[in-house]
Amino acid sequence: MTIRAVFFDFGGVLGRFDRVGVRELEDRFGLPDGAIVTAFYRIPEWEQVAIGRLPEPDWLDAVGRKLDELAGRPIPEIRSEWASAWNSVDRDVIGLAAGLRGRYRIGVLSNSTPRLETELLAANGIRDMWDVVINSARVGVAKPDSRIYQIAAERIGVPPEACLHIDDLEPNVRGAEAAGFSAIHHQGDFAELASQLKLLGVTV
Repeated sequence: MTIRAVFFDFGGVLGRFDRVGVRELEDRFGLPDGAIVTAFYRIPEWEQVAIGRLPEPDWLDAVGRKLDELAGRPIPEIRSEWASAWNSVDRDVIGLAAGLRGRYRIGVLSNSTPRLETELLAANGIRDMWDVVINSARVGVAKPDSRIYQIAAERIGVPPEACLHIDDLEPNVRGAEAAGFSAIHHQGDFAELASQLKLLGVTV
C-alpha cells in the first residue's frame, strides 16, 4: 500500500542529542562514558514516567540519584546543566517533515514525558506543524509496544500499512514493523534518510 502518513520520533530524529557536549559534561563531573544516558533512560523510573505512571519530578530525582551513584559522590550541581544535552533540533529533518505536510499526514510518535509538547516542540517552534502528536506519557503505552503504533494510526486516520515511522532505536523500528508500519532506522545521516524515503516511494 502507498504510504500516506509519516511519523517522526523526537529524540534522535527531530531532536539532536549533543554527544560531544554530553561527554564533556561527564568528564567534568567525573562520570564514566554513557553515564547520562544510563541515568536517564536505563532506570526503572524511566519506564514508568514514559507511560504516565510516575510524576516527572520523581523520575528526575531518580536520575540525580543514579548520577550520584555513578560518580561515587553527590553531584547536585549537574542538574542545572543536563538539559542542554537535548536542546537542539535537526533543522534538516524538520524541513523535510514540513515539505511532506499537505501531501502526507505527518505526526510525532515519541516515548517522552508531558514536557514533549511544551519544552521540546513548542520551545523549538514546531508544536503546530503536526497533524497528530502521540506522546507515550499521555497515551499510557510506549514503543516498541504495538499498541502505541495502533493508536498513532487511528489518530492520524490512516491504516497501519499506509504508515511509516522513523526512529533512531532499532527496537522501536522493529515494533513499528510488527504493528504493520513501514519503518526507517535513522542514525543521523540525513542524506541516507532521504534516500530511504525515496526507496519507499515517499516524495521528499
